[in-house]
Amino acid sequence: MTQVDQHGTVKHRDDVTARHWLWTELQNLPARQRDVLVLRYYESRTESEAASILGCSIPAVKRRTNHGLRRLTSHLGPDAVLIMQRVAR
Repeated sequence: MTQVDQHGTVKHRDDVTARHWLWTELQNLPARQRDVLVLRYYESRTESEAASILGCSIPAVKRRTNHGLRRLTSHLGPDAVLIMQRVAR
């Protein structure tokens, strides 16, 4: 399993491999969850911007983000959010 230290540094995998690994996991998410995570983490969009782009409400963006991160956590482990923040730049 990939581990992340407190500084967001991916251990046991280089960044290229981690990006590929994360992208593969993102592809397994439902489209709505994947889209919001890509906007929020890869494109650094605000909740408001993501809602506008996706044509949904801010609460919907929050729900989709939460559900998507929970699904990623179930596959990637408890460091899923740190992995997203580190390699999705």
